Amino acid sequence: MSTEAATSAVGVVTAIGSASATWPDELWVGSVSWVDAILRSYYGIYEFTQDPQCILRIGLDEARSEVALSDGTRVKSGEIVGTLHFWNEHLPRYSESGPDLRWACTVRDRVIHSLRAFCEHVEREPAWRPVQAIRAETALPARLGSAQIQRVFRRYGFEATPADTSLRARLHGFGECFVMWGLTRAFNPAALPRQPFLRDRCELWISRAALFARYGGAAAKGGRCAKADARQEC
Repeated sequence: MSTEAATSAVGVVTAIGSASATWPDELWVGSVSWVDAILRSYYGIYEFTQDPQCILRIGLDEARSEVALSDGTRVKSGEIVGTLHFWNEHLPRYSESGPDLRWACTVRDRVIHSLRAFCEHVEREPAWRPVQAIRAETALPARLGSAQIQRVFRRYGFEATPADTSLRARLHGFGECFVMWGLTRAFNPAALPRQPFLRDRCELWISRAALFARYGGAAAKGGRCAKADARQEC
């Protein structure tokens, strides 16, 4: 994207932000939630539990290209894969002073809890039987750097793959920047001053085998036993 286009986009967002600042919070949240619901319906993203501690929504989609994962799992283009998406209303907010250690530990615990619940859903749902890999997409500030982003998600068993750099993908990512800004304004407004409008997209994958090895069955039971120790390390 050109510098002129980026500057223009930031100008638009600044104008929207100034206008939205006078909106009642309920009106802004309601409007953003309505748009988000339409997008989720279009992409087939759904809630698999009503657990308020779950921070993930899920869906089924076709792989856009071939993917080779480190454990030997290979995904063919067009193959059905699972998708993970943040449940924005359930993500912990942080205060005006910014994220702290308590917030980080809460997010970590909820991610692990959500992935365990997701494993249980995959096990019992027939539609998920052919799924051998799960994809997640992030849109994070470029200042974090791809290496740091990969380190964070590697802790949960995910591995990054090269992002699609086609014009269509870049335009889609640009549109997502507007969506992410609106969601942040609605559900975590204290984060807005710390979040740049333009973000780098990163595609993350985990195989079904790796997912269940970490979060399914016996692994989940053992993880619960070690929860107190994990909190001390956070």
